[in-house]
Amino acid sequence: MDKIFNLSNVSETEKKEMLENKVDFSKKNSQIASESRKNSKSGKCLYCKKTTTSYCNSHSIPASFLKNIANGGKLLAHGGLIDLPLLNAESGVNNAGTFQVICRDCDGKIFSNYESKATYDSEIKQKTLAQIAMKNYLKTVSQRAFEIAFHDHLSDDSGIDLSSINNIKDIDLKENVRGFERAKKVDAKCVQDEYYLFFYEKLNYVVPIAFQHKIALAVDLEGDVINDLYNHDPKYKMQHLHLAVFPLEETSIVMMFIDKNDTRYRQFIRQFNKLALEDKLALSNYMIFLYSEDFFLSTSLDEEIVNDETLKRVSGSLGLALIGRNPIDSLKENYKLSEFKDIPNFLSQDLSVERK
Repeated sequence: MDKIFNLSNVSETEKKEMLENKVDFSKKNSQIASESRKNSKSGKCLYCKKTTTSYCNSHSIPASFLKNIANGGKLLAHGGLIDLPLLNAESGVNNAGTFQVICRDCDGKIFSNYESKATYDSEIKQKTLAQIAMKNYLKTVSQRAFEIAFHDHLSDDSGIDLSSINNIKDIDLKENVRGFERAKKVDAKCVQDEYYLFFYEKLNYVVPIAFQHKIALAVDLEGDVINDLYNHDPKYKMQHLHLAVFPLEETSIVMMFIDKNDTRYRQFIRQFNKLALEDKLALSNYMIFLYSEDFFLSTSLDEEIVNDETLKRVSGSLGLALIGRNPIDSLKENYKLSEFKDIPNFLSQDLSVERK
């Protein structure tokens, strides 16, 4: 992959320039972001639909799980891993992965099952999966609404037309609202067999990473396309895989599940199920860093592990299609899974954190 498309390849000179301009950039960005956050709120709770002016500061990953790997209330964020001055290197537990789209009453009720550590002492129910899916969709809804508002403000400020980007984000926003409503129905009515939990492992150690989100897997282990991420046709629907890593007090949970209707994952699931447990964990770990920035790591990890060059390259990838190249070829190259054993595996016992 060309280095221009990887955040980990920013030169020291470029980093120095970022630092010199960081104050001005942060001030301007903060002003636009503040207005965008206000404008992105609908004035109603997305769950109960009641008018509200006091949204809950919801966590994308339960704060009780984050605390199990935090040191002094701090966690290592994506910006600290790829060492980019304009991104925050650390995050406090209270602010880690937070978003605001539902009221406090709903936040305190609708996630109680999956946020309880006792849930993971028995068989995982559809209700638990539905609540995880709800949270994942809500986080993305919040993010897309903010991005649309941010681009509107940026267009007004710079004169650059960003409407085509916003049109794509609006389609994605509506898809995530539909996904949320479906998960809400499964949870509220205890609908069975709507989600397929194809991987669930309870580890007898505490992993130094927390993650919860949905991923649109581009290609499978053999390089066959699952989701064409460069296809922006409104009729083309992305299919998502929900991946969660929860560090508990003495154990850890790793799970993956899909909507039963997302049949494009069948071949990947067959391939995944043939792997040994060690490789399943390594692949799950790799997918997190290849596809997302929404992970949090323990700050107690050795610098040698955090500074692993391959890890930085994988995590810094922007996954953009190269100009002049066949988009599908770019997709297969950018998102190939063949290197899943080449980065530190934060789900292995070797990197586990001390029990508290």
